[in-house]
Amino acid sequence: MPAAALAALRPIAEYLVERADRPFGDVERGSGRTLQPFSIAGQQAAANLLGKARRALNEGDLDRVRALVNRAVQLRFDEHEQAAPAAIAAHMELFCLVTDTLEQAEIDDSRWLDAAVTVLASADEPARCDMRDVLAAIDHDYSLTSPERSRVHSAIASIPERAELRELALNPTELGEHVVAILAAASNYRAALKEAG
Repeated sequence: MPAAALAALRPIAEYLVERADRPFGDVERGSGRTLQPFSIAGQQAAANLLGKARRALNEGDLDRVRALVNRAVQLRFDEHEQAAPAAIAAHMELFCLVTDTLEQAEIDDSRWLDAAVTVLASADEPARCDMRDVLAAIDHDYSLTSPERSRVHSAIASIPERAELRELALNPTELGEHVVAILAAASNYRAALKEAG
């Protein structure tokens, strides 16, 4: 087995202590650079599992969805990002779906927002909160038209602010429920876009 694979099997703290004795080891440790490979691996694993869960959801196989999500939420906590990889992956699934749709839309095409409003009206509470986070980030970071900005503000006004999913102190079961709700919201977003043509 390669040395890197063996290192991944040991506790991260032990690995960091060992790296500190190498040239620039303390600098790497202080910068968080040493943790980055673990972070990337965890995020890729979570994204892979949630991608499979998304396909299972499309096929209506809810048992498989839950099994895959349960595996994702059991992944090791990401010390570099200070978040559960499944929380990061679930949020990014919805965020990238909405922002990619927005970025591909013509200036006068607000179907990206119509679909988001549709999801907000029907989604479970965890997914509504995550969609609120997505729309709030878009409001902050994108140049929206005045009518779009007004619609975003109206759509999220009734949803209370809360910490981002990655910052919530959830046990694996609670995190799994949030992730399933967000995957369902993403699926409903795609369906709303398809229906809008």
